[in-house]
Parts: sequence; C-alpha cells; structure tokens
Amino acid sequence: MQKKRSILMKKNNIGLLIPATILLLMATFQPLEGQTRLKLSKTDTLSNPLISLLTESASQVFHDPSPPRFVMIDSTGNFLFGMGGYVSCYAYYDGTGFLSRDMITALIPMDHSSLRSGRFSLDASNSRIFFQLIGDTRLGKVQAYIEGGFSAQGNTFSMKHAYLSVKHFLIGQTWSNIMDLKASPATVDGEGPSGLNGLRQPQIRYGWMWTNGLRFFASLEDPEVTMLDIPENTVLDDVQIMGQRFPDLIVSTGYDRPKWHMQMAGVLRFMEKQRGYGLALSGHLDLTRRDVLMFQATGGAGIGHYIQDLGGLGYDVFINSQGDFDKIRALGYYAAWEHHWNEKCFTGLVYSAVHVEPYENAPDYFYRKTNYAAINTFWTVYQHGMLGIEAIYGDRKDHDGRKGYTWRLNCMLRYNF
Repeated sequence: MQKKRSILMKKNNIGLLIPATILLLMATFQPLEGQTRLKLSKTDTLSNPLISLLTESASQVFHDPSPPRFVMIDSTGNFLFGMGGYVSCYAYYDGTGFLSRDMITALIPMDHSSLRSGRFSLDASNSRIFFQLIGDTRLGKVQAYIEGGFSAQGNTFSMKHAYLSVKHFLIGQTWSNIMDLKASPATVDGEGPSGLNGLRQPQIRYGWMWTNGLRFFASLEDPEVTMLDIPENTVLDDVQIMGQRFPDLIVSTGYDRPKWHMQMAGVLRFMEKQRGYGLALSGHLDLTRRDVLMFQATGGAGIGHYIQDLGGLGYDVFINSQGDFDKIRALGYYAAWEHHWNEKCFTGLVYSAVHVEPYENAPDYFYRKTNYAAINTFWTVYQHGMLGIEAIYGDRKDHDGRKGYTWRLNCMLRYNF
C-alpha cells in the first residue's frame, strides 16, 4: 500500500509540473502589460524634448547631484522618470581636533586643551540619491523631485529636497528663495562659506522668467525663530525654538546675461511682537573666459536663520532690559574666485565672514565674528567621477574677547550614477 501511494504521489507531481512549466514559458516569452509602458533610454542618445527640461531644471549648487544619466520614458513620450545621485567619500584632517564633520565656524571651541590634538576622519554620509519625474502637460511643465542623503545622526536617511512644480508654481522643500544658486561657490566642505544664505525649507513659491533675462519669484516659507536662553552657559544647550504666527515672506528679482547676473532678495519675518527683515545682494561675473567671480551679502535684523553660520543657534531675537523681545542684527558675506585651467580642472578661492551685533547684557559666549577662508582644486578624473582637495582656515571671536581657530585639509572623491 505504501508503495502504491508513493507511485500515485509521483504521478500527481509530474502532472502538476507539466502545466506549471508551460505557464512559466508563456510568462517568459509573452511581455506583461506593464512592460510595454516604459522603455529604458540613455540621455546621451535620446532625442526627446523632455531631455532639455532635465538640463534646465538641474541645480547649479555644487553639492546637488547632476541630471540622471539614464531615464525611462513612457510610450506617449510626455513623461520622463529618472534616477540618479552620487557616492561621495570625504576624508579630512583637522589640526586642532575640531569634532564637527563640516566646517561650522560658529562651533569652533574657545578652549585649546593640550589633551586635544589633530584628528583624521573618513566619511561617506554625504552621498545622495534622487528620483525625478518630468512631464509635458496642458498645464505646462510638471516636475516632481525628491532627494536625500545619509547625513543625519547615525548616518540615517535625511531628506534634502522634496517638491512638486507646475508651470510657475512650486510647493514642497527646496532651496530658499533668498539663495542665489548661480552665485554658490564650490567647496569640498559640505557646509560651505559661513556667510552663505543656503538653506532648504518648505515653501510655496510663484515665479516668472521673461525672455529678456528678467525673473521674479515670491514665496511663503516655513519660519524658524530661535533665541538664546541666558541662564545656561553652553552654546548648544541654550537655544529655544520659538513660534511664529505667519510664514516668512521672501521676494527675489534678478537679471541674467550670458557673462554676468545680479540678484536682490528681501525677507520679511512676522515674529512675536516683532518684524524681522533683511536684504541679500548677490551675483557673478565672468572676468575672462577662464575666470569667474561670485559674491553675496546678507544683512538685517532677526534673520540669523538665513545666515549659514547662525541658523538654529539662537541669534534671531533676544529679551531686552525692558523685558520685551528685540531683534539681533547680523551681516554675512562672501566672495569667491574660480580659475578654470581647462574643461576638467578648476581652482577656487573663497573668503567669508559673519558679524553679529551684541546686545546689552549679552552672555560672554555670545557670537561676535567669524572668518572662513578656503582654497581648493577639483579634477574630473573620469567622465562621471571627480576628485577635490581643499585647505580651510576658520576662526571665531566671542563677545568677551576670547578667540578660537582651526584649520583643516579636505579630500573628496565623488562618482555620479
């Protein structure tokens, strides 16, 4: 009986195996419905009008990824989907043992302990990945974009950009309207110049660009107001995040020419019983065929949030001697020069500074002034690979006259995919 059962089971297994094999062969040779909707194409050879939109929408900020090398386009030719990013390996040696991964001059320690020496570190957390969808519709160009990296604490994923744009409107998180993307200098250091107003934040933006080079953008952006909590005596544990009743209003206008451009932007902040305000002037100039000059200056009252070195550190408002809120005045600026030796190699010089006006009874550790200087060189060592080396010096001076400094050697290897 047992032998008969085993024989019957074998026959049943063979009977099931035959139709299963036929179904598998049919699935192999018959394309599924979803496979006919997309085709993989190289951007280098695809002659589709949407490819030009990829180049136009690409960010000019150095640490933002390049357009995707490979894209998928639907059968109608109206929508394009791309994936890309880069792997970045960053090595640095800090001569004073400064523990910050990026060169944040506001965090330079004032005490120079004999127990702290130089520090070498390797880091790959600045690597990025993004997904991009571009479509040509009756409403105009539609773009959805999301980008992230692994720079959060513990190398966890951190969102950089996430927005949807339809013709003249944009909603989501991206670079603030006050930032001039064309005037952003290249640095190996991920933080960049201390006086840069480079920050990404959620916003609703409307923009218009005319054919004669004029452009205008207006945005409502997510506000963040911080204040120093005076009773504490450390720089990081004494920051209070305050509420704001209305989003920040930012208006920018610019004029673009082939060899130069200028931009002016203004911000109005609706803080508690206060009105913060600031202006930013920036631009670039092609001095020669190989030399480029870039600059930016941002100043105002209650706008520490919009200066790279001060954002989130409590330098927006304070409580005056009458017990009322008042604004902290600050100025940040930088100038950068780039010399392009050839199409694959260029050298840059960057100087930046931030000045903060101390108020009455400000704590001794109150940030007064910082300097940032860098020299770097970048080589395109491969079609999609880049090598960069950099030397940076930074110093900080506090309200009580104490000074701190550090210097750093950086090296970066990046591969775009």
